[in-house]
Amino acid sequence: MLGVALIGGPIVFMLSRFTAAYQASNNMHPTIVQGDRIILRNDPSQVRRGDIVTYDPDEWGLQGPRLGRVVAVGGDRISYAMGNEALTLNGEPLDEPYVNGAPGDGAVAFDVTVPENRVFILGDNRGNSADSRFQQSSGNGTLPVSAVTGVQEDRESPTAVGLGLTVFAGMCFVPLGMGLGIAALVVRRRKPVPAGPVWGAVHLDQP
Repeated sequence: MLGVALIGGPIVFMLSRFTAAYQASNNMHPTIVQGDRIILRNDPSQVRRGDIVTYDPDEWGLQGPRLGRVVAVGGDRISYAMGNEALTLNGEPLDEPYVNGAPGDGAVAFDVTVPENRVFILGDNRGNSADSRFQQSSGNGTLPVSAVTGVQEDRESPTAVGLGLTVFAGMCFVPLGMGLGIAALVVRRRKPVPAGPVWGAVHLDQP
């Protein structure tokens, strides 16, 4: 029972807090390629720079959900000028080792100060991503945090590691418990019946 609980508990928790998403395009290549599935937290209460998220682009008049990376959050100034080697975040070059090709691929310049409770989202494949750069006529290309529908869960996060270890422990306890139960049943059946008077039997004297 302990093993079943250790397996079932994390599964129920994961189904209630996480969901799987299918990547239908190459806008996040090479980080996530077309056809990949990723695990996302259902409750994106905190969205940080660098998070890979699913989002609803309804405010842009587009259909979703879509997948992208948050490169700037409320209060940040994110910009790019044609010919620059990198985007600029709050006056400093933004290091983006995950980008496919050059950070400025797509040939779109921008200079946006992100309002509070909004985010600026780009794809890692800048040459093939319809993202915030192309929506500057709507909120300067930003979206409300509420448009974020999921945040990718890092496989090495404490939550993911803890759930994995709990399930592993449960998988170990289940066969162990079954083995001990079978052994106890076999021992019980082989145990000899103790000699002695049989209660309720009629005693007859010898003639």
